[in-house]
Amino acid sequence: MRVQVHEGGEFSCEVTGFHGYEQQILGLRNANRDEPETLEYLAWRYRRSADSPEPQVFWLLSPDRQRVGMASVVFRPYWSNNTRVQTAVVGDISLDTRWRGRGLGQVLLRFMTEYLDAHFPRQPAFVIPTEAARRALSKVGWVTSGTLVPYVYVLDPTRYVRALVRSGWLATRIARRMRAVERIVTRLRATRVGSLHLKDTLDESLLEFARRLPPPGGAVRELGPESLNWRYGQHPHTRFTFARFARSGETRGLLIFEDSTLEQTWSIYDLAAKTPADLSTMLTLFVQRAQSAPDLVTLRVTLDERHPCRTHLRTLGFIARRPDTVFQVHSHSGIAERLAWCVTQGDKDT
Repeated sequence: MRVQVHEGGEFSCEVTGFHGYEQQILGLRNANRDEPETLEYLAWRYRRSADSPEPQVFWLLSPDRQRVGMASVVFRPYWSNNTRVQTAVVGDISLDTRWRGRGLGQVLLRFMTEYLDAHFPRQPAFVIPTEAARRALSKVGWVTSGTLVPYVYVLDPTRYVRALVRSGWLATRIARRMRAVERIVTRLRATRVGSLHLKDTLDESLLEFARRLPPPGGAVRELGPESLNWRYGQHPHTRFTFARFARSGETRGLLIFEDSTLEQTWSIYDLAAKTPADLSTMLTLFVQRAQSAPDLVTLRVTLDERHPCRTHLRTLGFIARRPDTVFQVHSHSGIAERLAWCVTQGDKDT
């Protein structure tokens, strides 16, 4: 594919694999990100499962054959209407700053979309884009399937009260009373049945629970042992904590969170339970555990606006903030656009 750019010459697009292009991917990616990454991170990011197609990297080449833009696709297992499907997850969309504002990003993403339609017609495609990428993708056939909503639980309201009350002493007393009431309400919601256990590693009981999770309806990322180990157990930077909810000795729920990305915050990435009642109890116990953690201010979980967990979160006192991003989908057959997608923070490979 070639395109003529006014005062720029002829640009072209090509597709390659990942191996052998690591340094070029890293260089272009880091030149367009605030925080640089490493080859170790790329090796993790582009790791494929045993039954998935090879990762695909789409390049925009300048007239002098320099790689000035890129987008990549890594295939991840999702459940689609109870069928396991390798889904094309798009990421690392980058364009050299010198060539922005000329429609070249749209050219690259159109090439990528047409290539996926031709070579992977049965694979749905998914992306959590930046705003610039969202606009370009929407012009080449991608559909915005939903928004991602942050839900926040305030454990320590002191700084929020101080914004309303001039007296620091009074604000502290009010916040202390609010925390006391909050603990009482949570304790009343908690049942005596079940317990929550936190670990730094994925143990066999959690992997077995994940292995036995029934296929959900709609479209949702697979939470099997291989996916969990890769996404959370082997992440090169972030250390996750794994909460196991058990009742009568049986594992009935899983919750994964980390505390390093946002200051004084536990961020939930994924959660699953055997029944809605198990999910509600697990979340209540998690809030109780957080209330006793020192220096913790908020809990945060990001979900799509139709996620089944959102009702349980609101009941517990989580507050829905304004959506901060969207997700887009595409498929040659149109099936991805018709699916109800269930998305969490864990769907973003970062």
